[in-house]
Formats: sequence, structure tokens, C-alpha cells
Amino acid sequence: MKRWEVREINTDAVEKTLHSTDLSKLTAEVMSARGYNNLEDIKAFFGGVELSDPYLLPDMDKAVATINEAVGNGETICIYGDYDCDGVTSTAILYDYFLNMGVETLCYIPERSEGYGLNMNAIDEIHQNGANLIITVDNGIAAVNEADYIHELGMKLVITDHHQPAVSLPRAEALVDPYLETCKSEFKDFAGVGVALKLLCALEEDGSDFIVEQYADICAIGTIADIVPLVSENRTIVNMGLSQLKYTEREGLVSLIEQSGINPDTLNSSSVAYFLAPRINAAGRFGSPITALDTLVTEGNEAVGNAHKLSTLNDQRKQCEAEIIAEIGKYISENPDIVHDRVIILSGKGWHHGVIGIVAARLLERYERPVLIISIDDNGLAVGSARSISGFNIFKCFDHCKELLVKYGGHECAGGLTVKEEDIPKLKKMILDYAKENFPSMPRFTLTADKLLRGADITEANINDLSRIEPYGAGNPEPLFALSGAAVLRVVPLKNGEHTKLEVSYDGVHLSCLMFRRKTASIGINQGDKVDLMGTLSINEYNGKKSFNLTVTDYRLHGIRQDRYFAAYDAYESFRRGEDIPLEILKKGRPTREELVSIYKYAFKLAAPFSVTNLSAHLGINCFKLSVAVDAFCDTGLCRTGENGYIELTSPKTRVDIESSQTLMRLDSLIKSKENVQE
Repeated sequence: MKRWEVREINTDAVEKTLHSTDLSKLTAEVMSARGYNNLEDIKAFFGGVELSDPYLLPDMDKAVATINEAVGNGETICIYGDYDCDGVTSTAILYDYFLNMGVETLCYIPERSEGYGLNMNAIDEIHQNGANLIITVDNGIAAVNEADYIHELGMKLVITDHHQPAVSLPRAEALVDPYLETCKSEFKDFAGVGVALKLLCALEEDGSDFIVEQYADICAIGTIADIVPLVSENRTIVNMGLSQLKYTEREGLVSLIEQSGINPDTLNSSSVAYFLAPRINAAGRFGSPITALDTLVTEGNEAVGNAHKLSTLNDQRKQCEAEIIAEIGKYISENPDIVHDRVIILSGKGWHHGVIGIVAARLLERYERPVLIISIDDNGLAVGSARSISGFNIFKCFDHCKELLVKYGGHECAGGLTVKEEDIPKLKKMILDYAKENFPSMPRFTLTADKLLRGADITEANINDLSRIEPYGAGNPEPLFALSGAAVLRVVPLKNGEHTKLEVSYDGVHLSCLMFRRKTASIGINQGDKVDLMGTLSINEYNGKKSFNLTVTDYRLHGIRQDRYFAAYDAYESFRRGEDIPLEILKKGRPTREELVSIYKYAFKLAAPFSVTNLSAHLGINCFKLSVAVDAFCDTGLCRTGENGYIELTSPKTRVDIESSQTLMRLDSLIKSKENVQE
């Protein structure tokens, strides 16, 4: 179960905002919840900011001088990119610009197998192809050795990047990175493509408007895909780019939009994030990133053909992802204790490096704890990709384990590593020991709502006005709202029960609550229940009739006291891991035979898969005791853990002695042992 929080709203600031703007009260409250309580900040947010002088970025003057000198001398320039969406779009705008300028231009985007950033073999190839100047985009700030090699070969190097620099900086004609200490720009959170756009604006001198008009569509895609905050200048770039994308004449993008099923009239940041960016990323995962580059910069049948290739590669990515998740699901069903580890660590032979990060993200969402997925190759090397939650810094964890690692990198919530196959067991132990030592209670996967809604908030005018906060993305998510105690009027299966719709009454308002990828048979909600919901609001129009929709992000039965629930569940997980637990908690967590019978009878009456969370809400029994009871049922064949962690009752063919459960016997043994010690 995820932790829920609701942001605080400054009512005085909201009143001032309403007095001075035409925002609806709900929009003003959302902005206040996000810290926009100053009228100037609110006007800057909604009015947009102009792109700042590109020369505020460090070494921009040196970069422009170096490039202009190379162009003037008729030298060959190579654009060196990266295989992800940000890197491909960064490469595309510089490559296209120089080609249109008539400059002899090469580009090099490393395949995923080569690894991220500059590498010696690539530099040799670029040198052999006659390049005099290399311009990096979305990489290079950490390439100290590679930069020295470029200098030895007699080539020049301009680095444009947006990653954090290390202590040692590479040797180059110019280092254009907003995170360098010499940066004078107030805004620093550009994607790589944003820095590349700034370089073009500087090169064009008085033609910055032309550059933005020419490339904002591509820049918007890279900026959204790289999950940088969509505020300030990024918000300006994306707003301009989305407007252009709706009417883009780039044939590759037109084809991608059509294949994605996107209506250009309603295209928004979510369309880019969920449909366009994954297709561009798929090239670097399952094919060559050059296919994605060609989709953006070529014309006619070639562009359309490349767009179709991207969609095919994206389908392959989905299939591969599903196969790995299915394999992991089978393993977890046979080894259920692993999901109670503080960090879930899984390894397998030959898992595709291009999707293990996506798989880690899926499992993080499902099990609500950090996940590391490791793929082992035939040469005894293993590559891992991790996703974490705020509060558990996966990079610091990897740094703690660096003696075992070939290489590693990342930040708080995502990271990657390379490790020898024989060191994987040691690595797993070291990570779990680190987590236990530093996090007796692991940080919670937390959802934060902008407001606890009342019925009066849910109006057509309020919901429509929220769209002014777009474009949504990192740093500016779609407004998330909480509802407490909505009455379920009807539970409606959608698409053969693969999805679910709840018709609810909430504070005098009727809402349709859409629960995508939540099977009706497994949600544990029935007509007449009261539920708490978190989700996003929209208006649906059908046959001329409008209705209010809530797209559900998370849900729970009404009445759960989450702090008490989490305390009990933490104790249960410690029990599952064999850690020391006070005697009093163990005794409180031991269900009596009568309680076991009543829990089983209630689950049987539900006649559908259930969760411990739902049982806790219905029965008022703490989840330690309920979890132990469910484990006892599973031990003795009365039930099993099914899809997505829901519990399914079975039909044992022989009489069951529940007290013979391994779980109950282990719990009784612990209690007896602690009682003997106290005596």
C-alpha cells in the first residue's frame, strides 16, 4: 500500500491570487499547494518566460568561435550524440542545422552495446572519416581520457552537456554545461537538447526566433522524454514545440503521430511521453539510434519508412518486456520471500539490456520498493539497472558497494552498474546489509495529492481551467486529487474485466472513476463499499451529455489508518526476513484459531481475489496478524498468491490442519524462545 499525503494550501495567498487573476479557485489552490503563493511567480508561470541569452551558459563564446572558425576553414564537423531520445533529438537539430548551412557534417551516435558517451573506437572512426571538430550533445562532461585522446589526434572538441560535472574536467575548446560553477544562467535544468538549442541560438546571433521556430518541435520531444522539470525555460520550449508538433511538416514525425493513434488537435505532453518518445527510444534499445535520427531529419518515403521501423521496434520492446516480467513473475511465485526484501534484486541470463530499466520501473510500481534487475551475458559480465524511491539513494548504495563493481553511475532514484557474474551473490548481500543498517524502516512509495476535494470543487469550469497548468511533466505533474469516503454505486467491468469503472457518489456529485489495468475480479471493491481515491479529473462528453471522470491513480477502502497499517506491516516484513522483533508485537501478531476461521470465512464470502489491505479495512484486524493468517492459508494449500499480489482461495482435496502451517509454527517458536529468555 502506498503512503498518501495531501499538500497544504495557503488560503490567504489563494484569495490574493483570485483577486488579481482570472484563475479559478481550484487552479489557484493547486498552484498554492505547489508553492506558488507569490503573484509574480504565478504570472511568470502562466505568462511564460523568454529564453534567456545563450551566452549566459559557460564557454558559449568559445564554442561559437571554435565552430565558426571550423566552418570558415571548410573543416568537417562531427556531431556526437547519445542513443536515448534526448541524445537523438539533440543530434538531430545540430546535424540538420549544419547540413542546411552547407557544412561538411558527420554524426556519430554510439550503439547501446558501445555504452554511453565518447569511446576510443568511435573517436578513431571519426578521425579516419576526416573530422576536424567533434561537438558532443547530451554527453562528454565526464570524458576526461577520451578528450585527451581527441587532442592527441589533432582534433578539436566542443562539449555540450547537461549532466553534473566531476572534479576533473575534460580538455576541450569549450565546455557548455549549465551545471558548471561558471554558469551565469539562473535556470539550469535543461535537457541535453535544450543546451543544443541554446548553442544554435548563439550561432545564429540575431536569428534565435528562427532557430526556435525551426526546431522547437524536436526539442519538445527530447525535453519531455528526459524528464527534466517542465518549468521556466523548459516550459517555454515545450509549449512552443507542442504547438508546432500539431502542424509539423516533418514527414517522419507526421507518420509517427499517425501510427501512435494521436489526434494532432489534442496532442499534448502526455502524448509525447507515452507514444512518441518510447518509439524513438526503441531504436536505441532494439535497433540502431540512427533509424530514429533519420526519422527526424530525412524526408519523403525514407522518413515514413523509418517511422514504421520505430513502431516495429517499439512493439519488440513491449514483447521483450512482457517476457522478462512473466519470467520474473514465475520466479517470485516460487520464491515469495524475495518481495519482502528491502531491495528486490533479480538476475537472469540474457535479459535484454535495453529493457531491464523499464522492467525495474514496473516492479518498483508493483512492489513499492527499490528494484535492481541484472542481466548476465555469456562472457560472465552482468549489467544491472535500478529504480528507487525518494529517500533511498540508489547511487549512494552503489557507491557503498563499489569494491565489487566494474563500473556504476546514477542518482537518487535511478542507476546502473556492471558487475562480474561471480560477484552477484556478494553484491546482493552487501546491498541488503546496507539497506538494513541504514534503513530499519524503508522509505515509503508516496503519492502526494494537490488537494482533498469537496463536491463543490468538481465543476466543469474548474476542471477546464486546470488545463492552463499544462504542459504536464516532471516538476509540473497533472493535478492529483484525493477523495475520502466515496460511496460505490456500481462496479462496471471494461474490456472483459481487464479494466474497471466505478460509479460513485461523492459529496453530492456523481463521478465515473476509471481504473485502467485493474481487473474487476481483483480490485476487492463491491457495490455499497466506501472508498478513498486518488486521481486526475476530466470531462467526458458522449452523445452530447457531459460527465465528470476521475482517472484513478490509487485506491483503498475507506477507514484504513495508514500509519498504524505501515507500522504493523513493517513488523510483519521483519518477521518474514527473520529479524529481531519484540515479544509483545509477536504475540499481538499471532492469530487465534477463532480469528483464523473468521478471516477465512470472510475471504470465502468475498468469492474473489483479495488483498491484506482490503481485509484490514473490512475486518479491522491489524495487517501483521492478517498477513500471518494469509501466509498460514498459503502454507496449507487453502490459498495462493496470484497476479499482482492478490490472494486467491483454492479448494484443497483433503482436510487441512491450519496449526501445521510453517508460518504459525515459526511464530510460536519465536514467541516461546523469547518468553524463555525473559524467564
